[in-house]
Amino acid sequence: MIPFFAFVSFRNRRNRSFRLWIPLFLVWLLLLPVAILLLPLFFVLCAAEKVNAFQARAIFWQILTGLKGTHVEVAEGQASVLIHTF
Repeated sequence: MIPFFAFVSFRNRRNRSFRLWIPLFLVWLLLLPVAILLLPLFFVLCAAEKVNAFQARAIFWQILTGLKGTHVEVAEGQASVLIHTF
């Protein structure tokens, strides 16, 4: 299952934080028409490179669904950023 929400938290050294919920299902809905328009180009590029287009699509889908539950935390001396998808 693809991730439907992302939680992003920014924190600076003075313990000020900013939290943001991103509804990824809206992003997926907005990207769907773009993906449909680019699909013929994808098949042409796969044919030009002699790559199985259906296997490439399956691998891309596995990567996309593997993003669910991702927890990324980046800290630098003055600030930190936390991203969690679910």
